[in-house]
Amino acid sequence: MRPHISLNGLWKFCPAFDAISADQRWLDSDFDPKNPDLTPVTAGAARGWIKPDYDDSRWLDITVPNSWNAAIRDLWSYEGHGWYRRTIHIPRAWKDKRVEFVSEGANYRVALYVNGELAGEHEGGYNPFSIPIHRFLKFGARNLIAVICDNIPKPYRSPGGQFGWWNHGGLYRDVSLRVTDTTYIDDVTVVTDVNGSHVDVGVTVEVACEAGEMTTRRIEIELDDPAGMPVPLPSERNAQTVTLAGGIAKAAFTFALDGALLWSPAEPNLYALRVKLLEDGCTTDEWSHRIGLRTFRIDGTRLLLNGEPFLVKGVNRHEQYAGGTIHTPTHTEAQISEDVDLIKWLGGNAIRQHYPNHRRLYELCDERGIVCMVENPLWQWGRPLVETDNADALATAKRQLTEIIRALKNHASVFMWSVSNENLVKAKSDDAKVVALANQTIEGNKELVALAKKLDPTRPVVEASNEWPGDAVLCETDISAVNVYVGNPVPHVSGAPKIVELMKAKMQKLREEIPGKPILAAEFGEWTVRGLEQDYPPGENYQTAKLTALWKGFMEQPDIIGGFIWVFADYDLHRRFLWAYEYRCAYGLFDIERKPKAAAYAIRELWTAGNGR
Repeated sequence: MRPHISLNGLWKFCPAFDAISADQRWLDSDFDPKNPDLTPVTAGAARGWIKPDYDDSRWLDITVPNSWNAAIRDLWSYEGHGWYRRTIHIPRAWKDKRVEFVSEGANYRVALYVNGELAGEHEGGYNPFSIPIHRFLKFGARNLIAVICDNIPKPYRSPGGQFGWWNHGGLYRDVSLRVTDTTYIDDVTVVTDVNGSHVDVGVTVEVACEAGEMTTRRIEIELDDPAGMPVPLPSERNAQTVTLAGGIAKAAFTFALDGALLWSPAEPNLYALRVKLLEDGCTTDEWSHRIGLRTFRIDGTRLLLNGEPFLVKGVNRHEQYAGGTIHTPTHTEAQISEDVDLIKWLGGNAIRQHYPNHRRLYELCDERGIVCMVENPLWQWGRPLVETDNADALATAKRQLTEIIRALKNHASVFMWSVSNENLVKAKSDDAKVVALANQTIEGNKELVALAKKLDPTRPVVEASNEWPGDAVLCETDISAVNVYVGNPVPHVSGAPKIVELMKAKMQKLREEIPGKPILAAEFGEWTVRGLEQDYPPGENYQTAKLTALWKGFMEQPDIIGGFIWVFADYDLHRRFLWAYEYRCAYGLFDIERKPKAAAYAIRELWTAGNGR
């Protein structure tokens, strides 16, 4: 286990001057908001907020992890900048080590200062990241860590200028300091190929070295079975030596397992893999991960798991939980575990996320047998490609996708990558700008599909389309993943069969356009408020009728490999979404407090009765 210090807990916090209430004006008494050179970043640095000797006693207290929107009532809808400060003692024993600031997720852009010096930056609100800080530390002494975050929507960001979910700001996931040797394990990639009970396993290890002098390290791998017993590996297959002087060295291991216990939702068997880095027989670094031996493949119009057809019975999930002044981003073990339990109660076996969720979700899904479709956080992408510099928007999207795959590629539960959601890909106008928007969106998404396949050729790659048929990006993906919203709104329960007819007719057009490919209903749903019984506006009876009718209609078509209901639980929307029911997306099978609606019981009956075909 790598030594670390948790930074969760109490921090000092100050929002930017444009968010501070009148009774807190002491925080920005000498600011001039009209000065273009006085930004939240430069102003904070100029006032010494990044310095250890600055007196922050009058700053607000905030508990990390949490979003500033949930923690501070006055900031419930705030999109802007926020400063964090905390001092931490660094052991003297870490002096010759590599120390990193590690965040499981901070929204959206982060600048990190250590003892007054800029240590690094990160962009992206949903991916874990680390920033080396050992050059700036005082060992055997207290050190000041200052962080400024901003969650301002901008067209070139990922997601872009609009959100279909709450834009939580700040250090809303776990933070820590991690220490390694200056020669360390930088990355590990595990690939499994299942043929019956025979499994070929490939492990690629990347070792990084920051020192300039030549150094030699021995890499050893160890494997324990699901019962915790060591798996014998051939000596020539489990150890290699690398020599490097700065940079990266790679080592590739391959071995075969016969009679292995495979991973599936029905039997989520997990092996424990350890990679050790040794110098002169002593371990200097160690990486560990639980892996599942499984293979997903496309066979014609079928999705196969370990050679058997796999039906996706899934829900879309947003990372938000009831409680507090404003509902919080889901980050605790209990919150995430409850959601996984409820999905299992439904009879579900899959979750789709519009953005990477907390890493603990994927660990629990590995353990309990739920597959995850992980999506690059691009919603209704297209406008950024015309309204801003195309290269900036696309480069940001590619960088985010690369980070996602690197972070989650070794989880057995992750079975599919999605590069974006609901792209604006149809030129429904004679306006040249609209046509350019559509064309650039198509080409940008094709590049993202190609990138995902290059980074991970072992998993299907999709784009969740709502402009189908006619979405050229679907020709590049492994599965035709489509959001199924047809015939909306239909005011009566009796209209549900008509919706199924419309859905089937549209699916047939999709098959004619792109034949011989599996089809996945990436979204289908209807809103209602728990306890609302009338037909229209949609009540619980209508939501139930529509969801069950659509699912039964999907199951009558063999090339549809399942779907994801929109959505698992109700969640808050930003106040800019005036169409929402009390600023809330009420499409959930459960309300925001995880109380089931009538449709949850109906879906459970369908999903627990078998595959439904």
